[in-house]
Amino acid sequence: MTDQTHDFATTTEMMDRLAAATWDALATTAPRDLSLATIAADAAIDAGAARAIAGNVTTLILHRLSQLDQLAILESFADIADAGDVTIREKIMEAITHRFEIYNPYKAQVAQLEMAARRDPELGIRLLDNLVQAMRRILIMAGDDVVGWRGEARVRGVAAVSLLVARVWRDDESADLSITMNEIDKRLAQGEEWGRSLRVFDTGTAASTPSPSFDADQGDDSANNPADASTAYDDKMNMSPDERYQ
Repeated sequence: MTDQTHDFATTTEMMDRLAAATWDALATTAPRDLSLATIAADAAIDAGAARAIAGNVTTLILHRLSQLDQLAILESFADIADAGDVTIREKIMEAITHRFEIYNPYKAQVAQLEMAARRDPELGIRLLDNLVQAMRRILIMAGDDVVGWRGEARVRGVAAVSLLVARVWRDDESADLSITMNEIDKRLAQGEEWGRSLRVFDTGTAASTPSPSFDADQGDDSANNPADASTAYDDKMNMSPDERYQ
């Protein structure tokens, strides 16, 4: 058992080293031009072992993306915990913003992946799936159960928000990413409007505070009673998942 644990740790370490070398090379080289043998040499790992562990360059790219997303989500969780009582929407906005902060030093790599995804549909699909999984974890961390088709719609909606914001983030040179933050706020608001029109918030948690007391039978009276609407939203967010999804 000890030997197996040691082998697993060694394999994980090698995978991390290969992924880091791939990520460094990606800054100046398109994914299709990356060689697993060259990456293995850069990581000081036997080429045969690299093939056995990773299989291909795409696996290493996705591994590195997962590492960055993991870092972003865990740091966001810590920041949110320290912030005290914050809304679901604020948690989501904080997490998306921090994810862009984590990726900010790697705009060259992201640009390479975007160009490669246009030429390689399979890579594009895998990158999109990676993004969707990251957004799913953000919503769950923020308190959304993402149950059923409505939950899945919310996940896909936030992923779409992230894709749209990325277009602005690419050119955002502000020290605090204030331009990106404003774009996140704007796109989330647009997404919330679409979500309400498509009723993806009806039986689950919502990503925003606007119109939280909306009911299909009674209409939306939040504009007339903003305090009551806010209270209703907070009450709904404080329910257990079972209560919310009845």
